[in-house]
Amino acid sequence: MTSKRQVLRADVQEGIQNRLVQGNWRPGSRLSIDGLARELEVSPTPVREALVALERSGLIEYQALKGFVVAPPLTPEQIDELIDARGLLEGAAFTRAFAHWDALVEDLRRAHAEHSAIADRIAAADEPDYALIHEYFDADATFHEAFFQHAGNHYLASMREVLNTHGHRMRQTWSEGPEQIDSAEAIGEHAEILARVSEHNHDGALDALRRHLEGVRVRSTRLAGGAEQ
Repeated sequence: MTSKRQVLRADVQEGIQNRLVQGNWRPGSRLSIDGLARELEVSPTPVREALVALERSGLIEYQALKGFVVAPPLTPEQIDELIDARGLLEGAAFTRAFAHWDALVEDLRRAHAEHSAIADRIAAADEPDYALIHEYFDADATFHEAFFQHAGNHYLASMREVLNTHGHRMRQTWSEGPEQIDSAEAIGEHAEILARVSEHNHDGALDALRRHLEGVRVRSTRLAGGAEQ
């Protein structure tokens, strides 16, 4: 039976993780246990326990003399490993989801339309809108999430959640302003995946997904400073 303490710790962890994923703190920012406890209106104990759990996810780090801090963006080498893992996981989920083609293509069309609309709003904005940038990344993730929603395997979905936390660190390389976001490339690549799925072309869609992930790897690595000048 789940205790009240476990429920409280889970709620606190979710609250802190949401703030991390939304980019409320810059990389390297110190996370004060007492400050978070006051903000969340809880005692320091569940905050400390939540931060220890989040350290295991890679979103935060513990540093001597400073305590818990927001982790830095991924290195080029870590980006390579993350994209490799995404390719294996998303490819497996996509193949399983393809068996539910009607529902899959409907969700992909809806997600792609939302993603494109947000990109248009970013392009039309006079000044950088960081809340809108985070909406853009959420919409991007929703497109890929459709594979897992229709795969019929909750273990794949759980592994996807683990990768999502590390994906947030990769997206930190894109958070300096709308001019850095790869919206034209990403939306074009999503459109190619959707076109092949709409044709009921499994192999073509899977190839398009692989090309898209390779494009994400190249663009993210370039921003992280790993590309040759």
